[in-house]
Amino acid sequence: MTTYNEIAGRRVNFLSSDPTYVDSNSDGQVWYNSTTATLKSWLPTGAWVSGGNMPGGNNGLSGAGIQTAALAFGSRTTPFASSSFSYNGIAWTGAPNLTGPVGNAGGAGTQTAALCFGGGPGGAASTQSQAYNGSAWTSTPSMSTAKVSTAGGGTQTAAIAASGSPLVSTAEKYNGSAWTSAGTVNQQRISIGAAGPSSASIIFGGNSDPGGTYYTNSELYNGTSWTNGPTMNTARSLYNGGSGAQTAALAAAGDGPAGSDSNLTESFNGTTWNAVANLATGRRSIAAGQTSPSSASVVFGGRVSSTDSALTEEWNFGVYSYTAAAWASGGNTNTARGSLQASFGTQTAALVTGGTGPNGLSVTQTELYNGTSWTVNPTGINTGREYLAGAGTQTAGLLFGGVTPPGANQTATEKWNGTSWTSNPTGLNTARSELAGAGIQTAALAFGGYTTVYVATTESFNGSSWTSVNSMNTARSSMGGTGLQTAALAFGGYTPSVTNVTESWNGTSWTTLPATMNTTRGNFGGFGTQTASIGMGGNTPSITGAAESYNGTSWTNIISLSTPRQQASGAGIQTAGLAINGYNGTARVTATEEWTGDVATANSKTLTTS
Repeated sequence: MTTYNEIAGRRVNFLSSDPTYVDSNSDGQVWYNSTTATLKSWLPTGAWVSGGNMPGGNNGLSGAGIQTAALAFGSRTTPFASSSFSYNGIAWTGAPNLTGPVGNAGGAGTQTAALCFGGGPGGAASTQSQAYNGSAWTSTPSMSTAKVSTAGGGTQTAAIAASGSPLVSTAEKYNGSAWTSAGTVNQQRISIGAAGPSSASIIFGGNSDPGGTYYTNSELYNGTSWTNGPTMNTARSLYNGGSGAQTAALAAAGDGPAGSDSNLTESFNGTTWNAVANLATGRRSIAAGQTSPSSASVVFGGRVSSTDSALTEEWNFGVYSYTAAAWASGGNTNTARGSLQASFGTQTAALVTGGTGPNGLSVTQTELYNGTSWTVNPTGINTGREYLAGAGTQTAGLLFGGVTPPGANQTATEKWNGTSWTSNPTGLNTARSELAGAGIQTAALAFGGYTTVYVATTESFNGSSWTSVNSMNTARSSMGGTGLQTAALAFGGYTPSVTNVTESWNGTSWTTLPATMNTTRGNFGGFGTQTASIGMGGNTPSITGAAESYNGTSWTNIISLSTPRQQASGAGIQTAGLAINGYNGTARVTATEEWTGDVATANSKTLTTS
């Protein structure tokens, strides 16, 4: 009998628990769990998860790129007919407009090197072709035949367009300079799915024009001619819902003979089409990250019944299953408050205190969060104040500065022992409000703020007293502040105009970073570390829910808060944090939102003899 060692080239590991990490040699990996007395292996699975919504509902749009770097462009939805948007795997951001309105066009290429062809205003047939270089769209040589709802694929300099409306059997390919003949397809049709480069592409599905016959057949192109390939399981129009390669393609969504919106997904392995997990929401006229591999695709937009959709869904096939990053509603605080109250701790063990209450008066009340609900502590802070700062944990905290109405800036510092607040004998050297804080109770940093002017003042706390240290490069207030006493980050704020400047502190001095926030803002919250932070909400100068993530090099837009607000505060780390309270433009709110980053879970199965 052949042994596992002879097949896989390694022995079966004996482990007391299932591994949580899948290495590069995981395919076929087997282990024995001695605790459960089971023989196990990794289980590749496929599933769709929700991604960040588009800025608005779109149908008849086109796509390019991959799951973590996609591009959407054009639309049959009037407000977005000339728009394009980029996706980073979490959130969509506006990109430069097309040269003119386009709908139901073909798409090819990557997020920074895309091609749009065919289609026109309202989805009219067109010969138009235009290229995107990451900064702007420019017109390129036109196609030979005007068409719409054409199948597209390939790269910006090696693209293919097959069939389309009005019904044509000719295909064209683009070499970066001109469109030339790419042979004749066997079945004229529109709204086809497509995948693969111009030298080895596949088209599938689609319908007659006008609709009446829906197709299951696929066709393969070898760079010269088209041959019939395996049939799909379900006949339907796919519009731009295809991605992958000729031997590993994915077909998602569309509509069928009954006119219903489809949530069906099929995967092609080079030989057969197989039904896999369905989309959460059935729809037609979607677009996909056309160059995504079939194991990690993304689809977006489309139409659900008569309503244009803003939905994004991500497909992942492999040992890991994913939960997409998102904000979710947490427990409401007992008291609505704003004016940059102090908060610190973790997502499941946080504290909030101070700020302005619903009656417009300073709040002394302290509340504690356990990951589900907020509890009012029997004792509050000694000096009620607004626009203060804090640092530390739920059981060992520090707060400092702030203002008591009608405008008395404070130096007062208080320590929290998990039960009550004690006034520290010495306070800040500079009385100020709207400052930021970082660190822990015995090693904190206070920076920036407002006296009668915007200040860059920085002070360091050693557990007993404050010492003035080197100032920030940009005087500002109401900024985001995260990190430690020796490794802090300051971002955004008022100078007095809103800014997007980011500075890092190394324990001795501040350095202005080339990385600036995507949205200039002030009066907002943040959480995390010097190299892994989140900033959310604020004034731009209008109130916003926009959020961003910093990775130590650059800021990236993420999903916005459900409740746009200014004067919120934050707690936690980059992958698990809180946005707490704030002012929504009408009233101070009790809302808490919990941020959770992408979560990957390895899936395993138990091996049996049956």
